[in-house]
Formats: sequence, C-alpha cells, structure tokens
Amino acid sequence: MRALVYTELRQVKLDEVQRPRPADGKMEIAVAAAGICGSDISGFLGRSRLRVPPLVLGHELVGSTRDGQRVVANPLSSCGQCAFCRSGATNLCAELRLLGMGGVAGCFAEYVAVPAEQVYEIPDSLPDARAVFAEPLANVVHLFRTAAPLPGFRIAIVGAGAMGSLALQMALRLGAREVLVLDVNEARLAAARRMGATLAVPAGEEGRSAARAFAGDGLELVLDASSHGSTRKMAFDLCRAGGQVVLLGMGKEPCAIDFAASVRKELRVLMSFGYTAADFERSLELLKAGAIDLTPWTAELPLAEGQMAFEKMTDSPGDTLRMLLRVR
Repeated sequence: MRALVYTELRQVKLDEVQRPRPADGKMEIAVAAAGICGSDISGFLGRSRLRVPPLVLGHELVGSTRDGQRVVANPLSSCGQCAFCRSGATNLCAELRLLGMGGVAGCFAEYVAVPAEQVYEIPDSLPDARAVFAEPLANVVHLFRTAAPLPGFRIAIVGAGAMGSLALQMALRLGAREVLVLDVNEARLAAARRMGATLAVPAGEEGRSAARAFAGDGLELVLDASSHGSTRKMAFDLCRAGGQVVLLGMGKEPCAIDFAASVRKELRVLMSFGYTAADFERSLELLKAGAIDLTPWTAELPLAEGQMAFEKMTDSPGDTLRMLLRVR
C-alpha cells in the first residue's frame, strides 16, 4: 500500500509499505483523510524522541470499514489492566501507545489497524474536514473537564494554533465571559477574532502590554497551548491570585518561572495530557452537532504532496490551522 514515510530530518516520502494485518480485536480502516498534528511537525523537525525515521506518522483520521461505513478512530491505546486503566484514567497508562509514534505505524497511509472498540461510526452529514478533529478536540474536552471552570469565567489562551483555537471555541461554549488570545501569527489572531475572541493581540511586548491591561488583576484561567518558555512565563503572569494555569503544550525547552511570586498568588497549576474514551466520545458528539468547527481554517493536499504540506505547516501556515492529507 502507499504510505507517507518520514525518512529523515524535514523529509517525508511517498513509498510502498506492507499493508497492516489486523490482529485479534483490531479492525482495518481504509483511510480517507488524515490531519497533520503539531506533534507530527515536531517529529518532522527532529524534535520528538518518539518519532524516529523511518516511520509513517499521523494519528488523526477519518476513513471507512470494509463494509463501507464511514468512521473515525481513537488512536490512543492503553493496556486496559493497570490501576489507571481500571479507574478510567487511561491517558495515564504507562503502556500508552499512539499511532505514528514509538514505532507504531500511523495513518498517513491507505490502511491502518486500530482496536475495534476504538472505532466510531459517523454520519454522512459530518464532513471529513470536521470529523478529523475528533482526536485533537478530545484533548481540549479533557483539559476543560479537569480544570472545571465556573460559568462566566475569564480566560487567556497563549497560542492560537489548532489546539488554542479549539480551546477558544470550547471556552465560549462553556460560558466564558471574556477570552484573550495571544500569538505571534497575525493571520491566526485574525482567525481568533472571527471565532469570537474578546481580544487577540501579538505576543510581542506591545501586545503583552495590552494583554496585561485587559487582564487587570488577572484572569481566572490561563491556558498555555504553545509550550515555549516565554509563553509559559506569560501564562503565569496573566493569572490572577487563586487562579488556575493549565499547561497543554509539550515543549522541551526549560523556562524560568517566578515560583516565589506564583506561590504568593496561590496559583493552581494543572498539566493536561491526552484524553479518555469518554472525552473522545464527547468530542465526537460536539463535532456532529456542529458546536465546534475549524473547517474555515482547514486546508487539504493529496497524500502524494505530503512534503509540500509539511513544509507549509512548518514554514508559512498563515491562517491554516489544520492541513489534511487526502488519501482517497
């Protein structure tokens, strides 16, 4: 079968690879389209130690079963036996596996095999460009479920990429009174304004001054969806005393946080990772209902143009928040 293989630093290549043979309990899915996640880009740039070439990347997919039923799949698998799995916190399982990572072939391919219980039927009324967000949105559903903000909360979101934008839409749906968004990309800030952000400003010094003025004594909830050292610091600075900082973005660089000031403010720090089956199912219901929608900022290229797609998302994404690779 055809697959897009990550072969070396900043290089992906369309190649012929062995078609998966589903083991007991797994189901083969014919991939229709797959989304390029920020973590795939980290692998492409050589910044992910769990994405080592040669490897088929990708974990956000929409496709069909052998009988032609359209489906999406939860690409995150756990052992099902440990204390975390038995308690429902499958995202904390030490044996967690994700498509396109850690030697597991991903979905930038014609076919992929996933556990049958993690395959979900979708209606024809749900287009591919929205259905493919089931997995990234599940992360956002999980973080808000864990953070549990009260209605009428004020929130700052640092980073206006796909995850930050999904969080913006989710925050508004949950009753946020005001949403502040910061990013270095003006096109993405413009998209955030169209989505309903109260204020969307550049992450430079001028924008930070505007953000501090907007925050006043601080905001109840601040989400770092970027993961750079400077953005983490900004998240702590914008949070009010007694507020909550949520760290979603995963980056390698260390950062200097004024922990003495943070302790005096009695900040609560939440680190959000992954999602559970219940989060994924809730995400899918939101997408079916059209409650969350990034399709106006979604682009598409054929699988054969995967190199071009990765280069665009790495070097000049503009307001494109998600790139889909069309497989069939």
